[in-house]
Amino acid sequence: MTGEPTLFDLAEFEREAVAATPWDGAPLTYTTDYYEPAALVAAFERYCAEHGHFGCIPRSHMWHSAHYGGGPTLTEGHELHMFTADAWCREADHDHSAAPLPGGGRYQANCPRCAWHVITDNENAAVEAWHDHALPGWRELPILPRKLARFENKQRIAAVAAWVAATYPAAWQRPGAPILTERGEHGRRHVPGRSPLGGYDLAAD
Repeated sequence: MTGEPTLFDLAEFEREAVAATPWDGAPLTYTTDYYEPAALVAAFERYCAEHGHFGCIPRSHMWHSAHYGGGPTLTEGHELHMFTADAWCREADHDHSAAPLPGGGRYQANCPRCAWHVITDNENAAVEAWHDHALPGWRELPILPRKLARFENKQRIAAVAAWVAATYPAAWQRPGAPILTERGEHGRRHVPGRSPLGGYDLAAD
């Protein structure tokens, strides 16, 4: 006996205990099959509980929430839950017995009310596909002029809301509806939650 204390990695014991319990939820790897958002979230949490959080996104290749603190976009009859996955194949961490990875980043728009989803290699494309699914006709909406597309303070946001209220057709004055804004060469990402109606601020073509 050396008298030195024995050190135990309690976190490792906890991960081993989790790994010993069966799992019958969504796959703990990249998948293109449809799963409800709650199932994807639960699967990613299970992976992290079993393997730890360090490097969990590139190692797991799993879908994880892309809301970054915001919630899903809600409109009548539909919901938009955005997920992203790292689908790069790294020899050190990829299980080659599983389905091959497509490479690159992947984005999933998921509408649980319809059991509908789309997977793309571009975030804007996934967002637009959901709008085509849930809000057809959005591409014909009036375009907010670039000089008014300012959101840096309450006064600017109120001006956008007033323009939308005065300009948008009555049928589009509803929760979750997007706005289309004129953008410059840069800053083309569709922004969730920036419409005064609670939907996306979509960069106009």
